[in-house]
Amino acid sequence: MKSSDMNNTGFDAAEWEKRKRGNKRLGMVFGLIVLAIFLGSIWKYRPF
Repeated sequence: MKSSDMNNTGFDAAEWEKRKRGNKRLGMVFGLIVLAIFLGSIWKYRPF
């Protein structure tokens, strides 16, 4: 690979920032789904 291919341009930085925000949002959505399933299972099998 040429060294010019390895350079990070402004467009690449903007694209990575957009992907990071998307990944954070996706992580939050999956976290909320997991939390909802966990709380639902606790509610279903509550000991009281």
